[in-house]
Amino acid sequence: MYQQFFGLKESPYSIAPNPRYLYMSERHREALAHLIYGLNSDGAFILLSGDVGTGKTTVSRCLLEQLNENTRLALVLNPKVSVQELLATICDELRITYPKDNTSVKVFVDYINRFLLGAHALGHKVVVLIDEAQNLQMDVLEQLRLLTNLETNERKLLQIILLGQPELLDMLARPELSQLSQRITARYHLKPLNQKEVQAYMNHRLRVAGATRPLFDAAAIKQVAELTAGVPRLINVLCDRSLLGAYVQNKTRVDKKTVQQAGREVLPAYRPAKKTLLSSPGILAALLVIMVLVLGIFFWQKKSALTTQPQQSHNNIVQQAVKTLPAAVVKKTKTDLVAKAKKSDDIKLKPLVWPKETERLRSNLMAFQSLLSAWGLNYDSQKNGSPCFYAQSQGLACMQGQGNMKDLRDYNRPAVLKLIDDKGQPVYAALMKIKKDTAYLNMAGKDFIVPLHDLQQHWYGDFNLLWKPPPFYTSAIRPGYEGEEVVWLSQLLNKLDKTHITPETRQYNQPLLEKVRQFQLQQGLVADGVVGAQTLIHLNHAVSLDAPVLESRS
Repeated sequence: MYQQFFGLKESPYSIAPNPRYLYMSERHREALAHLIYGLNSDGAFILLSGDVGTGKTTVSRCLLEQLNENTRLALVLNPKVSVQELLATICDELRITYPKDNTSVKVFVDYINRFLLGAHALGHKVVVLIDEAQNLQMDVLEQLRLLTNLETNERKLLQIILLGQPELLDMLARPELSQLSQRITARYHLKPLNQKEVQAYMNHRLRVAGATRPLFDAAAIKQVAELTAGVPRLINVLCDRSLLGAYVQNKTRVDKKTVQQAGREVLPAYRPAKKTLLSSPGILAALLVIMVLVLGIFFWQKKSALTTQPQQSHNNIVQQAVKTLPAAVVKKTKTDLVAKAKKSDDIKLKPLVWPKETERLRSNLMAFQSLLSAWGLNYDSQKNGSPCFYAQSQGLACMQGQGNMKDLRDYNRPAVLKLIDDKGQPVYAALMKIKKDTAYLNMAGKDFIVPLHDLQQHWYGDFNLLWKPPPFYTSAIRPGYEGEEVVWLSQLLNKLDKTHITPETRQYNQPLLEKVRQFQLQQGLVADGVVGAQTLIHLNHAVSLDAPVLESRS
């Protein structure tokens, strides 16, 4: 209903799990990394828990997309079944034929074990993923544990992923399930988004839906974060109704009041602030008058007392006090005063002033000029062609991405950001430096210092950055590759991890894969073993490559 009014191609806050709208926050990426690590560790059970609507299913879908062709998957979406029914579901999912006239537990287990042995002989991995696992009965959980008993000297032949709400954690803490709990090799509890992630999540979905300008003001975004407690599903429901409310009121932007009204309509737990005695205007006015009278009497008495004492200048009092202090205390006091003076010389913010049309159209090249200058390069668009082509000729690589401020801070490289001005027009700026919550920008040749919060109001996540690729690098280094880039990777990881040096190799083998995954986990990356731009940038940080950084971490 409101899509055309806001210039959207489709509804941005549908609760349907559309993969195009997938937003991976830091927590979701970490959860995915734990799942991938668990699958690669050859353990029996992997656990992902979280409150309703926090995105467990979203993470599991990302995991399923990364499974290779040698993985056989059984997906159980309705676990509220008996032991025989669950075993039958697993057989159906894995296409295991079994006699319909004899469906005893022993028959099912025998057929599943036979299938697992055959899959192992072919080099296949078998995984059972159970959603809403908090609905599993105790005897069903015990049967699942028994299924994982089939193993070789190296690994389990069956891995089970449990997705469930916090009640599942309480179940697994029971003494009778201690054997199963001890077999969980990777576990992660997915928490809701924080306020900054809520803003990035909302902006990401709007951008995918075709929005060209911010549709929620800062107060509205904060209100969404408070009312939903950062739960993605509730964010979708609340934002959808808020956009509808703004449309009905003919507002071009959602404000806090509209979000509050939407919360009353769609969030059953929402309760408006209760009025108290102090909220009455009459009571407040009376209290204010009383406070003024009391303060007046107090200061009148104070003044009278002071007039009866000998007067002494302020400077004399200070000098007399200093004379009585030890020299060390005086020195420390002077040092503290100097430090406070420096601290009081705060950074003077320079708000964004959007460039004129001619400068706006050239802002992309000018932003890249600033970016290349940070790398010590003098870029001239008329002589050097496109900025990315020029960067490549100088041994650098352009990386185009979409993310949030946490992603940029992880890369720790200056970047060109695509902003949307107050008229809905794209403007490009070079983000040169970040100090705490302050951003240093160069836009259309002018420098600006703005709060990060204000910058994010105009940034929907599109960025370009420069990085230094290794020698011989042409594309992501993957398991099975062979060549000089693999030798370079092997040498670098041995240099970083001197306690676990592995033989230098030209082939991306299993030992090298384990080292790459370990490094990715340490850096908070998805531990998929693929050495792409993101992993290589973190490797550059690890070896202290001489490169411009977004923020100092010394």
